Amino acid sequence: MTSPGVAGARRPVAARVLFADRQFSRLWAVGGLGGAMRWLEILVLGIYAYEISGSAFVVSAMLVARMAPMVLFGTVIGALVEGMDRRRVLIGACLLMAGGALAITAASVLNVMSLPLLAAIAFLNGLGWSTDFPVRRTLVGDVVAAEYLGNAMAFDSATNSATRMLGPLIGGAVYQWVGLTGAYAIAAGFYLAMALLAVGLTPVAARATAPSAGLLRRLAEGFAYARGSGAIAGVLIITVLLNFFGFAYAAIVPVWAVESFAADPVRVGLLAAAEGAGALCGSVSLAFFARAGAFQRIFLIGATVFVGALLISAKLPIYALAMAVLFIAGVGISCFGAMQSTIVLNACEPSYRSRVMGVLAACIGAGPLGVLHIGWLAELTSASTAIAISSAEGLVLMLLVVWRLPGIRR
Repeated sequence: MTSPGVAGARRPVAARVLFADRQFSRLWAVGGLGGAMRWLEILVLGIYAYEISGSAFVVSAMLVARMAPMVLFGTVIGALVEGMDRRRVLIGACLLMAGGALAITAASVLNVMSLPLLAAIAFLNGLGWSTDFPVRRTLVGDVVAAEYLGNAMAFDSATNSATRMLGPLIGGAVYQWVGLTGAYAIAAGFYLAMALLAVGLTPVAARATAPSAGLLRRLAEGFAYARGSGAIAGVLIITVLLNFFGFAYAAIVPVWAVESFAADPVRVGLLAAAEGAGALCGSVSLAFFARAGAFQRIFLIGATVFVGALLISAKLPIYALAMAVLFIAGVGISCFGAMQSTIVLNACEPSYRSRVMGVLAACIGAGPLGVLHIGWLAELTSASTAIAISSAEGLVLMLLVVWRLPGIRR
């Protein structure tokens, strides 16, 4: 069997094989549409909250509401769905997010919208998002042959990167033209389309643990398995640091753009999309050229480039320069993101995949705490200073972890 990513010439073959598979194509499309709407929601939440409150901390608190379910329930969902039909769970998650978007649309039309109500519904939609790793991505691991798993994750990551570019672009333009009501009406339509795509999936038999293994036991076993693997443990530690100190910057992009560049919603969206554009370019390159033996190095280099570029871009006084450096940050995050799931799924026995992917989702859930941290810094100083301080902290801690745990580099 050929290892994933063994030769550049294999990539076009991998693309044809993967996208000829109806199961993978539908899961890929669900991920792409969901990613675009997730980033649209995040941008629209930030712009609306800043317009209403004028507070960077309130903006960050809204994003915390959207992200909190990932850390609160990601691991539990990973253990809980092992004995379930993940296809049905995925359909339910899409319908939940469609209902949330329709509720916000209705509240806006009736002129009863408030920040607490928006935060509560954002939390529910975040609950749908928290199923992505333990449900949708685990389904990808189930339906794709091991030979093409690295390629599948790279294509999925490339699509997620594209959504980080398109979501803010669409969100900024839609918000400027049709406001909160129109933005969430569009999101509701896309979430319903995702549910229809998921309905067409063929059920995949779950690899359940023994009937005697209860939820708490499965949770404990998932953590123990992750801790016992040097490759998985390294990914989890770096994931926590990057989400806390690095990726939290997305929460205050609207504040940064307005404070530093006097940007309107469209230019806010363009600034937020710059990182996604870089991530798209990086992910597409990885999908065709990444080699299995280099997965760990690509992961670490990408994480370092991401936080380093954030540190540089934060204090640049020219809008176009900030966008250019954020593009480089996006290339870095694409390397991190594509290899994150690939390393974990490759290192996992199939029977543990849902549980360990749930642990990974919980580590990504460190983001809400990082958002509060960066929001508090922005309230005390400025958005640009907060991004600079947070990324510098993350860079130092990541280098310290790599130095103290050399196994992460292997």
